[in-house]
Amino acid sequence: MMSRRATLKTMVMTTAAAFATTTTTSFGGVAFAGGESLVNVGDVAPDFTLPSTGGGSIALKDILAENDYAVVYFYNQDGSTGCSIEAERFNQAQDAFKAKKARVLGISMDSIESHEGFCDKKGLTFSLLSDGDGSVSKAYGAELNLPVFGKFSDRQTFLVGKDGKVKAHWKEMGAKTDEEKMASVKSTAHVEQVLAAM
Repeated sequence: MMSRRATLKTMVMTTAAAFATTTTTSFGGVAFAGGESLVNVGDVAPDFTLPSTGGGSIALKDILAENDYAVVYFYNQDGSTGCSIEAERFNQAQDAFKAKKARVLGISMDSIESHEGFCDKKGLTFSLLSDGDGSVSKAYGAELNLPVFGKFSDRQTFLVGKDGKVKAHWKEMGAKTDEEKMASVKSTAHVEQVLAAM
């Protein structure tokens, strides 16, 4: 049986998905993310430096200096069911990403302490970055505002090439084209979608 908090969050997420048709959709005076992207395919990906699991910080430009691709994926919250499955799928495919000279970076607004616990619990071997103030999520158009619960990172994935440009972009909510639609994160479909774009 779901807790009251989990039930409320599910209801709010369903409402957000249903009404996410423009950049900012107002429903009952509440703004939801979704729709027009701030960062599109062909754009230069906003650079960032964020605290990382394992200690220190990670800068996007440094990842691209050492790899052909960066997979920058935004997710809602450490430990939630969908986000846990998504992280496990990316983790299971680490060898395939390394073979393509790609580095996976997971970003949410959770703290580094939360990220470290999530990595320990799920056995994650790739880096999770803490976007504590939500500024990076906002720069990428991956900020989700939910009534009662506040701000979260919206589930979106960006494939960034060595030249710093976005090669592909997938959204769970508000996709305008078939190419932008995120395949299921509950199977291996989304990970396969990302690998196929390299």
